[in-house]
Amino acid sequence: MLYEFRDRMLPDVEGLDALPRPPGAVREMRLADLCTGCGDCVAVCPNQIIDLDKERLPVVISIQSCGLCGLCADVCTHGAIEFTRETRSGLTRVLQAEASNGPIF
Repeated sequence: MLYEFRDRMLPDVEGLDALPRPPGAVREMRLADLCTGCGDCVAVCPNQIIDLDKERLPVVISIQSCGLCGLCADVCTHGAIEFTRETRSGLTRVLQAEASNGPIF
């Protein structure tokens, strides 16, 4: 079963859904406390689909393009993005591809 993003969205001020958080992002209440806005998750995303919102918290700008590679969770040293079952197996796939010098995606 793929990661469900619906619980990672908050309504914006106009009542529309905000952009989803990266896979494995902690709940909103904790995210604001844990995330420092360093941008490591933005920098490491191979599909360049993670950005920081106006509060400097990570959002996914194209959820369909997320490869669930787990790199964002791997670089998050503050615990704001944690591994899920899907992203842990995705990171294993990325590391195996790197070891064989093959394409990551």
